[in-house]
Amino acid sequence: MLLFDLLDWDGKGEIGFDEFYMLVCIIMAHENHLEKQFMYRHSHAVFELLDIDGGHTVAPAEFQATRFLFNIRKTELSQIFKDFDISGDEQLNYKEFRMFTIFCIDRQQRKAKDKLKREMAKAAAEVEAEEEYADFTKFKQKKF
Repeated sequence: MLLFDLLDWDGKGEIGFDEFYMLVCIIMAHENHLEKQFMYRHSHAVFELLDIDGGHTVAPAEFQATRFLFNIRKTELSQIFKDFDISGDEQLNYKEFRMFTIFCIDRQQRKAKDKLKREMAKAAAEVEAEEEYADFTKFKQKKF
């Protein structure tokens, strides 16, 4: 499937402003590693984009065709459907998709928080080491 076909929502063989705007937003989100935030904030528009056949659900094949836009690995795809297909029909309806986007944001925020904690601990350790070195240097310079 070509990206053009994906964005030609009305099947007229052209991409209108709305479709073009969506493409630019997705590319910008991808460029800035903000794919998950974009999916969360624009979940309905993204869901409609993924719902290629217009069936008001997203099948694994539909998600597979567009996963590159949202930086979703193939191995993650099957897990998404296992975890969020509450109805068991092997498709995601909008509510199930929305739960997925909320989970993505939550997981991303936890990772960012953990990374910040690690960076702060590292910085604190560096400051402590510098202080210990300064104390050692002062001690060494004292004459008894």
